[in-house]
Amino acid sequence: MSTKHLTYLDSLRGLAALTVITFHYITCFWQVNGVFDRFENASRMAVSLFFILSGFVLSQRFLGTPNMKWSIVEAIIKRPFRLLGVVWVCIILGVTISVYIQGADISTFGKTWTQFAVDFFVSPFACGTYYDAPLWTIAWEVWGSMVVFGTVFCCGTLPKYLRLVIFSGLIILNRHNYYCAFMIGVIIADLHKNFYAATLVKYRNLIALPLLGTGIIVGAMVHDGSNAALMTSYIEDGFRMIGAIMIFAAIMLDTSFVRSILEWKPVNFLGNISYSLYAIHWLIIKTIAETVDTILNQYLQHDMAFFSMVLITLPIIIFTAWIIDKYVDKISISAAAKIAKHCVVKLQLSTRINIGRILSF
Repeated sequence: MSTKHLTYLDSLRGLAALTVITFHYITCFWQVNGVFDRFENASRMAVSLFFILSGFVLSQRFLGTPNMKWSIVEAIIKRPFRLLGVVWVCIILGVTISVYIQGADISTFGKTWTQFAVDFFVSPFACGTYYDAPLWTIAWEVWGSMVVFGTVFCCGTLPKYLRLVIFSGLIILNRHNYYCAFMIGVIIADLHKNFYAATLVKYRNLIALPLLGTGIIVGAMVHDGSNAALMTSYIEDGFRMIGAIMIFAAIMLDTSFVRSILEWKPVNFLGNISYSLYAIHWLIIKTIAETVDTILNQYLQHDMAFFSMVLITLPIIIFTAWIIDKYVDKISISAAAKIAKHCVVKLQLSTRINIGRILSF
């Protein structure tokens, strides 16, 4: 099975980011009964889908492929640097907006300037959420990536049925945290690449669409409290995680209708800027969108003011995300690749020298 870049998965990530943005618009401006709860569930499901996607994409190249140890080491070094640029920009913007534009103090974040400096340079992933709320997921993304790479480093070339047993065990062990979503992505990647699961499912195009619809309903609908609590006791995020798994499985099964939508250029564009889109949207909602909403509510009925505000500010979010993607994220990706390559070359050289010393005795 080919491990070429799957553009429709980028698009899926973009739609997941758009779902989170929609929920945050509703949270801040339009808390209509029923709508809020459904979009809250859909947003949480989108986060689970982010992590499943990461597990799939990060592991697929290495599973069942020999002589990839150094490539995995390179990926481990590269990952934090690849994510860091956008996080730094969002932290700086969050502080700048609050302190220098809105006239607040750094204590608004519960920090001193010294603590901010430590957060920025030492623990930006863990502490980024203080300055830009959605960045809480990036800490999971970093450590989840390390879990994925560590797993494929240790188990990626084991017999494939043994790998499935180990991956399943890791899902069970991590069922009460988001690492299980990363491992679900890994196991789907292995099934897709080395077991040809999608090609073995007869009538997969007929199965995919109902499975997709069912996944959306299961993940987004408001469940009875006792049922939701019971499902959450089995797996992190409960029905929302189950819905995310079903949606992702449907995308991997489908070869026509759904993928043709995901490969549509405007949707793919959202996928290409999805990381920046997700990271920056909250800061714009809490500044520009709040200002526009206040003005429009003076002249329009509340619902009309809300939809008008979204039409005005969503393009601003998308444009800002495109700028950050082009001038920050792409540079971060390039720099991360160079840093990782340099480190691996040094490590390989050091390893050869140490082995030579040992053999010389």
